[in-house]
Amino acid sequence: MATKFSTLQNNYKYNVAASALLFSNRYNKALRVEVPDLGKEFSDSNYVGRDPEGTLYYNNLDSFDTSRKNVNYKVVKVDQGPGAVPLVNIKFYHQTVQECHAEFLAEDPTGSVAAMGMDGYTFHGSWRDLDICCGTAMIRKYDDETTITVTVGTIHKTATIKDTSGYLHGKSVDVKGNIYFKDITKLGKGIYASWNDDRVVFYNNDYIATDFTAYFIPFKYSTNDLGLKDADTSVFGGVSWA
Repeated sequence: MATKFSTLQNNYKYNVAASALLFSNRYNKALRVEVPDLGKEFSDSNYVGRDPEGTLYYNNLDSFDTSRKNVNYKVVKVDQGPGAVPLVNIKFYHQTVQECHAEFLAEDPTGSVAAMGMDGYTFHGSWRDLDICCGTAMIRKYDDETTITVTVGTIHKTATIKDTSGYLHGKSVDVKGNIYFKDITKLGKGIYASWNDDRVVFYNNDYIATDFTAYFIPFKYSTNDLGLKDADTSVFGGVSWA
């Protein structure tokens, strides 16, 4: 029986690894798709979020022309039957969803599409050149303290977060991963941290911010977690950088 992956592989000439980053809070829903092998990213200019890793399917490189604005997208949850892991399918198009120039497909084991309320969600954004830096980081919190530190040794930066609301009360966090950022001089503006079980996003305003200042993704081999249940999100304010 043909799978959704094999169907898209037959429908498109090429496919490359990609990551879909989904975000949702009280004010916004948003999407970012990163395609490192093509040096491209898709963004609707809002935030960054959870991280299903999958495949981007396409026919022509010029479909990702950065001069073309208002690229539409549609996020769809694909059920594969009882007990099977659901998929996330994101369709990119200009005029009709039936005429896509690219599609992203990935397993969604944490149910992020449903958790974010983004099944069937449509909006628009644009493709642009991927310009991002990366460094190794460590997040540490002791179970008897409220202070959380994010240490980025390669660039000699440390973020300090106070868990005044007790989101991680009594929990120990010791996780290594990569932190991604676009401009090292703007890291200090990331005074909010959106915290999930699989990523931490830093941004400068909990209401009107339109992009991240940095985001942290744990290493795949990490056996420790960030202290929250799957699909839960907490927002920390007052983050300080030094």
